[in-house]
Amino acid sequence: MKLSQQQSIAAAVDQWITGVPGRIPGHVIFVENPEHAGYAKSLAGEGSTVLVLNGDKADEGIVTVSGSFDAAGEELLVDGTLSLEIQDYVAIPFVNLVGVTVARITTKEDWQAFFDDAEEAISSGHFVQQLIEVNTVLAERGLLSGAAKDNLLLTRLHITGDGSVRTGPYGTKIGKVGDSLPDIRVRAVSLRPESAVAAVYYPWDIQDSLEPKPWIPRYLAALDAWKFIPREDRANTNLVGFGVSLYGATLKDGVPSASAPFILKRAAEHTLLDTKTGRLFKIGVDAAAIVEAVSNVRDIKAAARVVSPALKISAGAAEGAARAVVTHFEQLGIHLMGELR
Repeated sequence: MKLSQQQSIAAAVDQWITGVPGRIPGHVIFVENPEHAGYAKSLAGEGSTVLVLNGDKADEGIVTVSGSFDAAGEELLVDGTLSLEIQDYVAIPFVNLVGVTVARITTKEDWQAFFDDAEEAISSGHFVQQLIEVNTVLAERGLLSGAAKDNLLLTRLHITGDGSVRTGPYGTKIGKVGDSLPDIRVRAVSLRPESAVAAVYYPWDIQDSLEPKPWIPRYLAALDAWKFIPREDRANTNLVGFGVSLYGATLKDGVPSASAPFILKRAAEHTLLDTKTGRLFKIGVDAAAIVEAVSNVRDIKAAARVVSPALKISAGAAEGAARAVVTHFEQLGIHLMGELR
């Protein structure tokens, strides 16, 4: 399905904020100085979007932007219709969300708060309310989820007011106005994902924090999963794997793929949520425990061994049940182990 112009612009803005590729066919270029709009257009390929701060509205090759992208509490207006409020991550729990809000992570305090909130969610099941709202966009998800490890994609470029070309709004300098796209691409090849925030924070600190937390991508997926749950049901709903397990699992048992489905637990009811489609399936507690184990361990035999005590059956019987559950959902187009990267 072809996106409308408005949808394409929103997708491009999302790609610029998050660094996650694939929102639009090409790369997105943000230009702070309208004098550099022509150069930016020379870098833009088919399917790319050029966002220009205070750009010429008569120029059909760009999308005009007004306001501020780099000041907390300020507003950025894209194409005269898409309004974004910019907030520091550390302030998000105290903000009353009105419209689309960008939670940017740029300072030591922001990063510490993010990791603290993620740790709290994985251990207790408590999530920051504002982060699970549809109109919150978490910046740098490409870095956090590991989705943008191939810098050849040049998912986004940011041209500063003085003509420096960066890998994103807070990224590493990889060129200057006048440089060719091939030259810029060559300089980007050796960059690590943490370079996305190198202009404002120490990249190696981020890597040191992410390495012992392989469950961060699953946490990010959980933030999205909550958006499928009606507000009135959230207080009585738990996401299995976040503060609750159906068979006594710990992080040592393994971490589900970010794309694996979620089990929602509401009192004695269990529901499988496929976040790709938003489909919901009510299942029994034994089947739910099997889904959790298979998602965690990503191996049917191993999952059967760890879940059999909770089911009070032999490992052999548990394996047969697990294969049946996996097959059933595969026939529905749902892969319990998620997508392997």
